[in-house]
This record gives sequence, structure tokens and C-alpha cells, in this order.
Amino acid sequence: QPAHVAHAMADPDALPFPLAAGYATLALNGAKGGATKYLCLQYLNYARWTSQQFSCNLPTSLQIMTSLHLKSPSGRWTPLGFLKFWRPAVTLLNETVHWGMKVPLAMALYQELRPLGGHGGLALAVALSTAGEVAMTGWSERFGVHMGLKQITSYRDSFEIARQARGNALFGAWAGAGGLWVRNFSWNLTFFEWKRLLHNAVDKTPETAPEWFKTHLDWLRSLEKKNQANVLTFEAATLGTYLTFFNMAGDNIKTKMQVDPERYPSFRSTAYEIWSQHGLVGFTRGSLFKGIYLILGSTLAIGIQERLTEIMAALLR
Repeated sequence: QPAHVAHAMADPDALPFPLAAGYATLALNGAKGGATKYLCLQYLNYARWTSQQFSCNLPTSLQIMTSLHLKSPSGRWTPLGFLKFWRPAVTLLNETVHWGMKVPLAMALYQELRPLGGHGGLALAVALSTAGEVAMTGWSERFGVHMGLKQITSYRDSFEIARQARGNALFGAWAGAGGLWVRNFSWNLTFFEWKRLLHNAVDKTPETAPEWFKTHLDWLRSLEKKNQANVLTFEAATLGTYLTFFNMAGDNIKTKMQVDPERYPSFRSTAYEIWSQHGLVGFTRGSLFKGIYLILGSTLAIGIQERLTEIMAALLR
């Protein structure tokens, strides 16, 4: 029987990631994907930071980036200034660790919490795994935003500015951690739910599915498994990015708290200032850059993670 008919053998509550080679292999390949994402797409990340720092739209943020890095004070073009979008290099470490732990940590916790239900157990697992992400990468995320946008070349100077603004070393190093957790949790949970739902739909067409969706599922089934997985990751990332307001709201709060810890000392005061000055639109700034970066980046990172893990699992058999 075809896979979409013989669904009884599948577990509809399982997360659709390859585990045959173990969590460590999944983490290692995720780290490789995260590093590749940084090397290929960091300029989009920088554009998002700029848009959120100034709460401005796409044309204005591009104009700011051009005037700061692609033109000299005398007005001459400096195309090599484009490379400054990849500074500081700690962002490479951040992306590598972030994507290395995202999937395997959530999956490991979910296995323990599945008695709470497919959705409730997953939500709690993602909440805890996201806290782990923030603990491991919050400090490097702050360095990346603060040093990148302020063009600070010294990690010590950046840390000292944040420490003095927040009152102690811990709060200074992890400035914006609350916004980072809100951003990552909302995207992680939505992404995992959509990816599971889409994979289940490919295995067995939902009875209430509209005709256009059935046609789309038939097309997905015609693809090779590796290409099918990449398309489903892309679709889940798109839905997770653009159907989650809290993803962008948390991201805007996080960026402002990290780039200017003195002006934005807390999650609550930062959210209030964005609301009072810009309304709901202020919480969505950078969404186009964020969407392109996250959708392409997660498809790239998780695609590499899934592909390499499957290859390594086949070698072990």
C-alpha cells in the first residue's frame, strides 16, 4: 500500500525527524546547518536588527545600512563595507549552538513528557528546551546585536556597557533574554506543530481537506523523500513565521533591549515604549527580513540536519 494509505503503522504524535543515528548525531548536523545559515544569510539578520533598532520600514533600514557601511563620509562607495554585516564573529557561535540544540533537545524532552498529550506535552517540552536555548545562546545573541549595530570591536567594552546599564553581570550578559524566549518559544512550538501536521497529512489525507490541499499533498508524494522533507520544512517554517505575532513582538523587544540596555532596561518598559510610540506595527518591524532569513535559514539548517543524519544512519545499518 502507498505510504499515505498505510498510516496505521505510523505514530501521529511523533515529531518527524530522523533519530536512527541518535540525538548526538542530530545535534552535530544541526550545528553544521546553523553555521551554514550564518555564513550564507547573516546580512538578512543584520537588516532585521537595523529595522528593529530604529522601528523603521524596509526602505529606511536599507538606506541606513547603505549610509553606514557602503558609503564613506565623503560620499564614495565602499562595497567591501558589506562584510561588516557579518560582525561580530560570535554570531557564528550563536547560530551553531542554537540550531545544534533546537531539535534534539525539544525531541528528548518531548519523549519524557508525551504522557501529557501530543500537544500539551510538546508545548511544555518546547518551553523547557527554549529556556535551554536562551541560557546557552542569550549572551552571544546580545553580543552579536550590540556589537554589530554599535560597531563595537571589543567584547569587554560591550559587556561592560550592558553590565553597567543592567546593574549586574548576569542581567547585563543576558539582556533581552525575556524577549528572546518569547520569540523562540512561539516560533519553535508553531514550527513543530505545523511540521508534524504536514507530515501526517502526507501520510494520510485528512478527511476534511479541501481539494487544493489534496492536490498539493499528491504533488508532495511524487517527490523524493529528501526533497519532500525540505519542502515540508520550508512550509512549516513559513507558517511558523507569519502566523505567530508573538514571534516578531518578542524579537523586537529583544533587539531593543540588547542594542541599548540603558534605554530599555526591562521587558515590560520596552514593550510599553514600542506600543506607545508605534502601536502594533512597532512589534512587527523587521518581519520581512526576519521571514526571509528564518524561512530560508531554517530550511537550510534543518534540511542539512535531516539529510546528513539520514546518510549517517544509513551508514550505520
